[in-house]
Amino acid sequence: MSSQHNNRHFVAYGVAGALGLAYFYWKNQDKKRKDGNATAMFSDAEFEELITYCNQPATQIALAKNQESQKCIYLDYNGTTPIYPPVVAAMLPYFCTHFGNPSSGHHYGKEPKRAIEEARKTMLTSCLGVDPGSVDTSAIWFTGCGTESDNLAIQLALQSTEHQFKEGTNKPHMVCTNVEHPAIAVCLQALEKSGRIDVTYVPVETDGCVKADDVQAAMTENTVLVTIMLANNESGALQPVKETAQECRKRGILFHTDAAQAVGKVSCRLDDLGNPDMVSIVGHKIGAPKGIAALYVRPKCCEENGRTLSHSHGILLLGGGQEFGRRGGTENTPYMVGLATAASLATENLEKNAKHMEEMRNRLLSQLETKLNEAGIQCRVNGPDDPKKRLPNTLSVGLPNVHSGDLLAEISDKVAASAGAACHSAGGISQILRAMKVPEEFARGTLRLTVGPYTTPADIDRAAEFIAEAAIEQTQSDTI
Repeated sequence: MSSQHNNRHFVAYGVAGALGLAYFYWKNQDKKRKDGNATAMFSDAEFEELITYCNQPATQIALAKNQESQKCIYLDYNGTTPIYPPVVAAMLPYFCTHFGNPSSGHHYGKEPKRAIEEARKTMLTSCLGVDPGSVDTSAIWFTGCGTESDNLAIQLALQSTEHQFKEGTNKPHMVCTNVEHPAIAVCLQALEKSGRIDVTYVPVETDGCVKADDVQAAMTENTVLVTIMLANNESGALQPVKETAQECRKRGILFHTDAAQAVGKVSCRLDDLGNPDMVSIVGHKIGAPKGIAALYVRPKCCEENGRTLSHSHGILLLGGGQEFGRRGGTENTPYMVGLATAASLATENLEKNAKHMEEMRNRLLSQLETKLNEAGIQCRVNGPDDPKKRLPNTLSVGLPNVHSGDLLAEISDKVAASAGAACHSAGGISQILRAMKVPEEFARGTLRLTVGPYTTPADIDRAAEFIAEAAIEQTQSDTI
């Protein structure tokens, strides 16, 4: 095997790094096997060495160091995050040593099954703040992505209430805002177009926040679901989830919130959210791999107030009855463990990370305003002014006479950022900015700059310089 020093850089690149390291271990073991000196599995000592390394503080800041070496500053944490080394360390044993199918009754299935059960407990107690003494692990439904979690929440509400509506009369009614993620908005639009439901899209104010009173006013006697994101992925605006969840509970209406952007940035304890019925959590937004997410479903919520649900083979994915009969498909043990580890770390370090990210965001805004104002360019911050009403890491800033796409392309090898959400940035002005009524001259020049736990002051200073320089150059060339 190559020296540990030569392979350390793999770890900082997440699962690819983990598999890279695993490959070198495998090659080493393969040679030993051919010589008759090793079994087919990794030894405990080898895994211990790798996992110990992944958990070293020096390794955990490797991402920040790699940013410096790559000379491209990462300011797109709302788009995705790197996989953090402790998460890789937690996942590794379940790729190779504890590789068994959790549904198998033999030896190799026991540890994966235990690990998944423990991951559910961690999601509930650490991330969502459930009392360890009252944990019901069936409340965590692991999924393949945030889109699946959001679609699943909608289908749970529909399938558990559709029997209450006679064909040709009233339809199930659902409520959301006009700034939801496409995983919610497009799903609702498709169901609405098919004639299965009615939908009310409640408009947000110019700061990106919806009024709780407006959401409540949209509810009717036929409303079966209200779904509102906890934090907007572009503006960073925090929505009135707690008040809305509490009102829905009073009225017997299911309430769901997409917390994809909120975990690790603001509290996602169920008590702080008004005890919602369903919550979506997404791995790749908090340092876990892409391809894993979860939906919290309050136990028995789909059997209350006349609702009923049959799901012996699944809701969206019909098959072998995994996930307590609710989602067919062999469980992805390493990714489930990774998600729980990332969620635990995000919650454990919430206060420290939120303070750091707020400082980095404000430093970036201050420097951009100073540099651009000197050049006669006005900055417009999109979203709430009150820090308590927005994410601590998100800066949506509009620049007049600037085309954000051109600017980002110009600096793409120096600063990694976006003009809006990666999921729906096909060009033009984003639907979120239109909903917020951002003036077109600023909307076309809007940049979404999002920092993370590993962002350093040096990153911010360099990024501000690159962005300001490109903006000034673009405005000057347009006026010539």
